[in-house]
Amino acid sequence: MSSEKIAEFEQYFQIAESNRVNLFAVDKHSVPQSPAQLEADIPPLFKLANEVSELEQSSLRPLRNLGDVAQELAVFLQAQSRKIDLIMSHILASEQPQDNAMYCDSYGGGGVKFTTSEQYTIGQAFRTKLFLQHEASAVYCYTEVIAIDKLDDGQKQYTLLFTAIRDSDQELVVRASLHAQTRQLKKRQQQQLDKPENEQPTEL
Repeated sequence: MSSEKIAEFEQYFQIAESNRVNLFAVDKHSVPQSPAQLEADIPPLFKLANEVSELEQSSLRPLRNLGDVAQELAVFLQAQSRKIDLIMSHILASEQPQDNAMYCDSYGGGGVKFTTSEQYTIGQAFRTKLFLQHEASAVYCYTEVIAIDKLDDGQKQYTLLFTAIRDSDQELVVRASLHAQTRQLKKRQQQQLDKPENEQPTEL
């Protein structure tokens, strides 16, 4: 069973980028067993935040076909929506402060990885909230420990598989990981361009 879950996790690309994750250990019987149960369990604020994000995306998309005039309008609207997103992100982050807040090592459509000195076992379930900083969105879901790697410093890296997550939220995580990969590639390219001339190879 564990190997099947690892294979499921590895179906999706993982991006090494840190985002805040709130974890709350729960009994396996507390994990929603159907989409309807999960939907009923998600706090209204999380639903509202993601609905606002989806609405913004669909509203801005038609403006891209209207030429240069619409571009300035789109930039203005994006700035306004960004303000709303930041406010929503702050409100979401303040929910349920008893959760164990940390930052993940990586994330993707299959789940997240994080490092801690806390001790967990294979199969431990978590109520999980993943805050996607650059997307100004948050995902409410459930995860399960499927692998544990011991590190040299005595800490452990845990691999968490999404076990109960809305399809739209999983798509959001996949999209966020691809956006992050694009940002990292652009940053790497810019660093190459910014290298001083004396670091460039010289002809003999």
